[in-house]
Amino acid sequence: MFPALSWRFVGAVGVSSFLLCVSESKLYAASAGLTASVTAAVPAAASGPVSLHDAILAAWAADPEQRAYMADNTSARRRASAARSWFPGGPIVSGQYYDDHFIGSKVGYTTYQGSISVPLWLPGQGTATENAAKADEKVTNWQMQVQRLAMAVRVVDLAGQGAVLSARLNNLSAVSHVLEQTTQDVEHAWAAGEISGADHEAAVAEKADVDGTLADMGQQLEGVRAELETLTGRDTLPDLSSMDGRRLARDGYQLDVEQDPRIKLAEAQLKKAQASYSVARHSYMPNPQVGVMLSRQEQYASPWDTQIGVQFQVELPSEAVNTPMVMKEMQAVSRAEADKTLAHRKVLAEYRQLRAQLAAAAAQMRHARLGQEQSDLRASDLSRAWKAGELPLVEYLRARRTALDAANRQAQAEATMRTTIARIILMTGQTP
Repeated sequence: MFPALSWRFVGAVGVSSFLLCVSESKLYAASAGLTASVTAAVPAAASGPVSLHDAILAAWAADPEQRAYMADNTSARRRASAARSWFPGGPIVSGQYYDDHFIGSKVGYTTYQGSISVPLWLPGQGTATENAAKADEKVTNWQMQVQRLAMAVRVVDLAGQGAVLSARLNNLSAVSHVLEQTTQDVEHAWAAGEISGADHEAAVAEKADVDGTLADMGQQLEGVRAELETLTGRDTLPDLSSMDGRRLARDGYQLDVEQDPRIKLAEAQLKKAQASYSVARHSYMPNPQVGVMLSRQEQYASPWDTQIGVQFQVELPSEAVNTPMVMKEMQAVSRAEADKTLAHRKVLAEYRQLRAQLAAAAAQMRHARLGQEQSDLRASDLSRAWKAGELPLVEYLRARRTALDAANRQAQAEATMRTTIARIILMTGQTP
């Protein structure tokens, strides 16, 4: 019904777009001071590096929903086994006792009666009940797969957010170090009367803004790490460096809508609704009962004191009971069919969005990398020009801010590209 989307990248436009290996930001490099500043700004990880693959597996292992789905799966399997029994219910035992002494009679008439009966399956009801339980088991299996996919996507998203925040922290720390030196130079120049108070205020304000943003980024990164710890048990940011175009080109991943776990779940839910509808149609009346009964009468000179017979009881069908039950299951089938169609549309749209997002992120990386290099050069040139007195301080600060924005855009584009590749791999049923 929906075409599969093939992901194969060949040629200069394809492979080269996704093989970009982004080096560490060269923006405002400062050796000892930069290292100390980054160490102070970025919270230390609780443990060593962890791959994205291991982080996803750890999240799956720690997910409490997995145990719940396993219990549901076991329940459905046992219900399917129980539906293969001979009778739809347990035996029914009944007994009666009659004695005329309670009403003051002197005849001495006493009767004991007892029976045992079992309910019977209606034609096709047992098979339909077993099929419904099996359909429920398949629904549980695919719910588990969808939950695993959602958990993995969440880990990937957090890894991408953490990568962006870490890069921004590094960029801001480098800028903070450079502005620290700039502020000291401005202080000396202002004290000597070489610059105006406005330039001094601009430098101090820019440094304060960068330091404030640095603290905010650190807090956001700590929040990402805290959420990662709740999912995986570790607060270490997963490594996304292996998520590049070479992996897509080498393994030839293909996205097929029909194989998506969410589509499989929608199909399983439809089959479950259809199986429940079949059970309702085969349960058009209460289960009949058949059994044996024994009667003993104690009466003076009675020639028939003990009797045994067969008991049969059946309730006739009722439209008032049967029709609402069947119509309810029919509505469930209609809703499941609609949900399946909507799931197809949603997943297909998501696949196309992933494709467009990957192409856009690759293009943004190329432009952001070039923009960062040029912004770095411009900021360096304007720094020398300002120190030589050839340019106002404000122009240099603007150039420094532009270079910072360019570095942040590159970090965002790189994280978007890598997380998109990871999600594509997840959608194919593989673990990145």
